[in-house]
Amino acid sequence: MFPRVLTQRFSNSAEYNLDDIPLDRFINTLVLTDHFLVYTEAMEEEGYYVIASSSLYDRSEVIKRILSEAFQVDEVTNTDGIRVAESAGYVGQEFDDARYLLILTPECQFLWTGRVVVIPTSFNLDVKESRVRLIADGPQRRLHLAKKVFDELFTSSPEGEDELSEFLFTPLTCTVDFQAHLPAVNRELRKITRATGRLAESIVESVHPIRSSLRIVTGYQELLENWYMFASEHGQHAQRHMERSSLYKFNRLMVKLAISWVSFICDDCDPTDHKTFKWAVHALEFTLMRTQRNILQLPDDQFNMLRQKVASCMTLLISHFDILGARGTLEAGREKEKQKERSKRHYPTQTDEEDEFSGSLVSEHDDAFAFTDSTTRLYWDRLLMSIRDLEDERQIRGAQHRILGKVLDNEKLEDRSLVFLASSSSNISIRWQQGKFIGAGTFGSVYLAVNLDSGSLMAVKEIKFQELSGLPSLYAQIKDELSVMELLHHPNVVEYYGIEVHRDKVYIFEEYCQGGSLATLLEHGRIEDECIIQVYTLQMLEGLAYLHSKNIVHRDIKPDSELL
Repeated sequence: MFPRVLTQRFSNSAEYNLDDIPLDRFINTLVLTDHFLVYTEAMEEEGYYVIASSSLYDRSEVIKRILSEAFQVDEVTNTDGIRVAESAGYVGQEFDDARYLLILTPECQFLWTGRVVVIPTSFNLDVKESRVRLIADGPQRRLHLAKKVFDELFTSSPEGEDELSEFLFTPLTCTVDFQAHLPAVNRELRKITRATGRLAESIVESVHPIRSSLRIVTGYQELLENWYMFASEHGQHAQRHMERSSLYKFNRLMVKLAISWVSFICDDCDPTDHKTFKWAVHALEFTLMRTQRNILQLPDDQFNMLRQKVASCMTLLISHFDILGARGTLEAGREKEKQKERSKRHYPTQTDEEDEFSGSLVSEHDDAFAFTDSTTRLYWDRLLMSIRDLEDERQIRGAQHRILGKVLDNEKLEDRSLVFLASSSSNISIRWQQGKFIGAGTFGSVYLAVNLDSGSLMAVKEIKFQELSGLPSLYAQIKDELSVMELLHHPNVVEYYGIEVHRDKVYIFEEYCQGGSLATLLEHGRIEDECIIQVYTLQMLEGLAYLHSKNIVHRDIKPDSELL
C-alpha cells in the first residue's frame, strides 16, 4: 500500500502523443481557448515549450511551483477524500478551476499568435519528441479535472464560423495516464515499488526456512502458526496494491505458502490439541481463497500434495466436533440395542396375559425393561423413583453449597479459585437453554442462550477446566475479571449477569449483543456515513469514561471488542 499511496500523491502529470496531429491546428486551438505561452528564456533552446491554461495568467509564482514541485500539499486527503491541508498559494482561490501547464516537444517550429508571459526559469523534464506533457497543480483529483478540461478542448468548438476551420476536432492519444512530471521523482518511485515488492516476496518465502530451522525446537508450533498468519495477511494486503507485472510470480508464491500451511497442520501439529482445530480452519480458509480461481493451473505435484493435505485437515476438523449430534445419536442407538440384547439374554419374554396384567404399571422406561415380568418391572419402577428423589435432593443441596462433586485441596491455586467462584455472590441458579454457537475464544466457546425464567436472550461463555491444564494462572484471571464485571453497570458496557459453576466447567452469563462486533461489520467495507461513525465513537468514549471513573483500564480497544 505504501508505494501505491506515494505514487498517487506524486503523480501529477499525463502524456499525449502528437504524431499524426496537425501541429498548426493544435496550436490554433490552444490560442482560441485563451491559453498563453510561457517564455522561459532557456527551455526553448532544448526544444521544450511551456503553454499554460488561462486560469494561471498573472500567477508566475504558481507556474514556477507547478514546474518545480511534484508533491502538492493541497491534495493531501484523508480516507474519505476530504482535504486535510492547504498551502498558502491557493488561499482564497476556487479549486474548481482547472490549472495546468503543457510541455510541448514538436518536431518542427510553430507560430504562436496568442498571449505571451516571460518567466525566466529552467527545468530538466525529459519529455520525448512529438509529445505533450500535461502537468496539473496537484495529483489525483486535480489531475483528473485538468485532463477532463484539456480533452474537452477537442470535442467542442468556439463561437464563430470563421474559426471552425482552424479548430482541431481530433482528440489526442494519451500514452501515459499518470506519472510524476519530474524524472528523478519517477525513478525513486519505481525503486520504492520494486523494493516493496521484494519485501513482500521475502516475507512470504521466509516461512519455509523458518519451518525447517524450528523443527529441532520443542513447542515451536504456535510461533510458526503466528508467522504463517502474518505472512498470509501481509501477502494479501501487498497483493492488492502490486503492479500487474509482478502479480503472476507473487500468486505462485502465495499458493506455495497455502500448501506449506496445510502441510504444517497435518505433519507438525498435534491433532488432539484444541489449538490445532483453530489453526486448521485458518489454513483451509487461506488455501481456499488462494486456489479457488487458479486451481486448474497448478502443476500435478502441487495439486496432488494439496489434495492429500486438505483431506487430512478435513479429517482433523471432523474429529474435533460432533456435527449436529450425529455421532452422539449413533452411539445412543448402539447402546440401546446392547441393552435390549442383554435384557433378552437375562429375562424371559412376557406372555400376552402378563402384558395385560401389568399394563397399569408401565412407566416411561418401557423401552429399557420391555422384556421383564410384572414383578421385576414394579421393582425397577420403585428403584427409579427413589433415584429421582435422591437426585432432586442432591441438586437442592448442591445449589445451597454452590459446588458439586469435587474434593478440593486448599493448597492448590486452581482449587482455591474454584471455591471463590462457587461461593461468589454472582453465582446464580437459573433455568436456561443453550442455543446456537456464536464464536470461540482462546479459552472457551460462546453460545446464544434463553433464560427460561424470563424468556430473555443471553450470551453464555463456556470454559472447560480440563482444556486448561497447565494454566493455573487462568483461574485467577477469571476470578479477577468477574470481580470487576460485578461492579459495572452502564449502557455502553456489556452487562454481566452471573456465573454457574460445575464440577468441570463454568458458565459466564452476559448481555447478548445481536449486532455482532464492529470487526464483523467492517468486513463488508468501511462505514460511509460519518454520522454513524460519530455515534459509535461517542458511545465507545462514554463507556471508556465510565470505566476510568471506576479506576479500570480496558487495555484491548479494537473492533473485535466493540459489540453492537
